[in-house]
Amino acid sequence: MLTIRRLPYPLPTIISEIYCHLSLTLLCLNVCFDLCFLWVPVYFLFKLNILSESLYQQCTTLIINWTTPIVFAMPMVFSGSRVFCDDLDILRESKEMNSLLLANHGSRVDWMVGMLCGFLMGQIGDRRYRRIRVGFVCEAIIQYMPIIGWYRRCVCDDVFVSRSFGKDQMKIESNIHHFQNTGTERMLFLSPEGVVVDHGTHDKEYIQACREFCRSQGYTPFEYVLTPRYKGSNCLVKHVEKVRGPVISICVAYVRNGRLLNCKLSSPERVIADLYLLNQGFMGSPVDIYISLARLPIKSTNDDVKKVLMNDYRRKDWVLRTWDKQLKHGLVEQTWTKQYKEVISDRQELLVYHALHAIIVIATVLCLGIARFFFKFAGNLFLVIMCGHIMGKRMSSASKESVPFETCIKSLFVFFSKFLDMIRQMKTRNAKKKEF
Repeated sequence: MLTIRRLPYPLPTIISEIYCHLSLTLLCLNVCFDLCFLWVPVYFLFKLNILSESLYQQCTTLIINWTTPIVFAMPMVFSGSRVFCDDLDILRESKEMNSLLLANHGSRVDWMVGMLCGFLMGQIGDRRYRRIRVGFVCEAIIQYMPIIGWYRRCVCDDVFVSRSFGKDQMKIESNIHHFQNTGTERMLFLSPEGVVVDHGTHDKEYIQACREFCRSQGYTPFEYVLTPRYKGSNCLVKHVEKVRGPVISICVAYVRNGRLLNCKLSSPERVIADLYLLNQGFMGSPVDIYISLARLPIKSTNDDVKKVLMNDYRRKDWVLRTWDKQLKHGLVEQTWTKQYKEVISDRQELLVYHALHAIIVIATVLCLGIARFFFKFAGNLFLVIMCGHIMGKRMSSASKESVPFETCIKSLFVFFSKFLDMIRQMKTRNAKKKEF
């Protein structure tokens, strides 16, 4: 008699996981195509002095605007996530000229929220928005991540830092001067916290160190955010100093099923949203994103950036604490969310971008006669993304996908680091035994 085994996971969960892997596969395929077939020719024309530096930056901006809707459409818009903002005037102001935006680090997809904000264009209510290029200050390892990391390094020319201001200062200043000399405007995003903390031993020690730093500076220890790293921020003010552009504080709250995901740092219920969590909204509960904006009184590098940032992070801590209390007491819909207005993305426009990408990619591979290779590559890429994420998630007990492949690569890096440490310890013990 034929027996049908029960699936180890519910069917909706399996479909959701397949959708997540498919979303990242399509993201990588489209970005890889734009990198190879759009940026590489432009880069060679620039290196051959056919394109000036200013014209080269204009071309990369056009490429970014072409790729950006592919980046955030499936993980955010098509997966049901909604974005809300409490001050549309500040958002519009940040898109009118060079601006510096200092955000809390409550998830691994803060950069995707920034891409959506920069891409917005048109009429929202009675306000008109223009599209602007978005750049990020991010950890150095991101530039080595396959496809997305390469794209952000080559096309977007982001600022990649190693969390050592002595080493990074010249790199930051060179990047800023490069964009200013070509007259290229951008929203530059930075998370002064520098890291996202999980529930590991090292993370708990760092949280405690931040709390002690707050006490030493005369502040009540923050419970929802880490303390900001202020040394490099002084240098980044040069990005807006000449044009007197705004320096803006962003506090992002991630809400799902009536619960604040980026709740207290010490809470076991804290969830760090990543690409997979956003994509899961397609079959489950989407993540709603609430952005609270405030202008910061920083106009030049002579201002006391440390004091301004500490006061700002006290405000962010209060915003998230209020979110947490309002949600727990069921008062959000009555008063708190009334100050937030939804920033609606044009789904039809995003679908058109996806359709045009698909048409251009398929037409190109057919014309080049590499259709068989392309579809084989796409299938293998899907398997690599799926298997890599499953393996990395099992090794680290969590999904840490800010960009594709990150969970796997960082888990392997930690594993081999521990393995090498173990070998060194064994060698040290053997050396001591020989001495005796």
